[in-house]
Amino acid sequence: MTTPWPRFPHSNAIWVEGHETLLSQLATGPAEEASTILFVHSALLDRHAWYPTMREIADRLSSIGKPFTLATYDLRGHGAAAAESIVSIDQLAHDLLAICLTLTAEPVHVVGLSLGGAVAQAAALDSPDRIASLALLGTSPRFSRTAMYDRAARGKTDGVARQVDDTLARWVLDPAADNEVNSYIRHALAHTTPERWAQAWEALGRFDVVDQLPRLRCPVLALAGTRDVASPVEALELIAKSVTDGTVEYLDAAHLSPLERPAEVAVHITNHLLRALGRD
Repeated sequence: MTTPWPRFPHSNAIWVEGHETLLSQLATGPAEEASTILFVHSALLDRHAWYPTMREIADRLSSIGKPFTLATYDLRGHGAAAAESIVSIDQLAHDLLAICLTLTAEPVHVVGLSLGGAVAQAAALDSPDRIASLALLGTSPRFSRTAMYDRAARGKTDGVARQVDDTLARWVLDPAADNEVNSYIRHALAHTTPERWAQAWEALGRFDVVDQLPRLRCPVLALAGTRDVASPVEALELIAKSVTDGTVEYLDAAHLSPLERPAEVAVHITNHLLRALGRD
């Protein structure tokens, strides 16, 4: 029997830009002394996707006495906010910035995976004074509109269940494995409606910030999975070379590296956070 995917034991309901979602947090020290990290999940999953990686990062930061508040939430159209329509990446970025203000008056470190990475880029470009640093995984500054719209149309026409095998093939190292990662993804896709499936991919299809990236001044880590076929290494390299203060690092991983390689991802993100703090 497959072990269930680990989930946050506690969450709080919060009101964000006209809708309710759930926020989960971990702490490594007193809140009044802590810097804040906000983790943004990938398309069609939910905040629980980050739990193993956040736990690893929290343990590492605690061991060196660094106070942080680590937080994550369900995007519109996902998890506890599944009933909400996804209009655009900019809409999701406005939600992210509103959550940042709910958490702290100080700039926030943002970690984004795939769709979450697009949302993080858009938020940083919209309100650079609110973002302390970015760590971007399995994402891109631009996605193929044709590919995204075709994927959206297949889900609406044929149903989401018919898309599961292709999705796993893009996202994980072993799509046929009977493990907790694949089980979690299958469960999430089984609860995704054709409408939300299409809206997520169409929003990514309209996303393009390539020409705006040079405006980003905060430290940016682009963490590339060398076996990621959904967001190839070149996409992360483009981000790192386009921003003012960018670093690209590599991981032997597929698209959803935080789910399959949480400990290794935690090392990269922890080191990035410590470097970013050292530049304050």
